[in-house]
Amino acid sequence: MYKSFKKVRKRRVSKRFREFSYRFIKLKYFVMLSVAMLLEIVTLIIYMFNNEKIIEFDLMTASVLYGVTSFIVIVIAVVLLILIKTDKSRDKKVLKQFNMFKDDYLKLDKRYSYDIDDLVKSFDSERENIEKKVDYARKIEKKYDGYISEFSKIKVPPFLRDAFDYKMDSLEKEKLFFNRFSSLKNMDELGKINLQSDLANGEFLKEIDSVEKRLKIIA
Repeated sequence: MYKSFKKVRKRRVSKRFREFSYRFIKLKYFVMLSVAMLLEIVTLIIYMFNNEKIIEFDLMTASVLYGVTSFIVIVIAVVLLILIKTDKSRDKKVLKQFNMFKDDYLKLDKRYSYDIDDLVKSFDSERENIEKKVDYARKIEKKYDGYISEFSKIKVPPFLRDAFDYKMDSLEKEKLFFNRFSSLKNMDELGKINLQSDLANGEFLKEIDSVEKRLKIIA
């Protein structure tokens, strides 16, 4: 229990750090632009004060100061444009990876969910013949076995590893539930296994939603 808590806590901290990082990407543009504008404004003020004889600078010093500041502003602008282009290129790659994972998952889920849902309905409605119920459980377990096998082959980008792990955990718990039922062993643990599956699936959906929100921040 303690190790599991530490693992979840580590994931939460990592997720918050990534959210801060994505916000910082936007913030750095604002800071760099503000610094450039501030330098230009300060230089102009100094230049005006010098013309009004409020601050004494010789013409050469004032011109050099203005020229150096202008050069710094131009450099900041060029760097800013390069960073924006680099970030946009990276963001497109991240969005593409996310969409590919989501499309692959939805196609796979659609292919299996209909049959599984149909079998689960038959499983739930069978209340008289235990042999038929066990047979349904075995068929459902087999379906989940195929689902898990194909899901494990999906290409997972690093930033979706947590979501993948949560979904895999949920699928494995579903398979375990019907495995235990079909073997008629440890029946008292079925409720706990079912709850663990629901919780893991809930975390998967939360993680996907969180990633989509972070992608909107950097988009």
